Amino acid sequence: MHLEDSILIDCPPPALFALISDVEGHKDLLPGYLESRIIDRHEDVVVLQRQAVIHGRMRRWTSEVSVEENHAIHFRQLEGPLEGMLVRWDLEPKDGQTELRIIHDVSVKPWWKKWWMERMVAKPAIEKTARAVLDALKLAAEARVRV
Repeated sequence: MHLEDSILIDCPPPALFALISDVEGHKDLLPGYLESRIIDRHEDVVVLQRQAVIHGRMRRWTSEVSVEENHAIHFRQLEGPLEGMLVRWDLEPKDGQTELRIIHDVSVKPWWKKWWMERMVAKPAIEKTARAVLDALKLAAEARVRV
């Protein structure tokens, strides 16, 4: 399942990238996030432990994170409720602003639950969470630019 959502943020790409690439700071930016800490580093990849209240339920997961300076952040869930999910946050300059796009690629297992779980459970939950994340990052980035 492939999902995309985006938002236009009144912030230049380098400033937005500086804000969102501080993955340990996500707990202070993203709704419901209680923990976002680096538990391992190797070369240009960090392993991040996260905990958040998502749709009223406590969730904990581990992600591998890599960055493309001022362009993208890549997440791969190593363990947790959507193990194997790939998430990419892309930044694209747009007339002095930045379009931030969140892209999710996920495959629900086991295969016999796939269609129902993806369309009826995972898709609405991921879309709702992605929209909340985009709105929170826009608010935080634009507030910092105005200071």
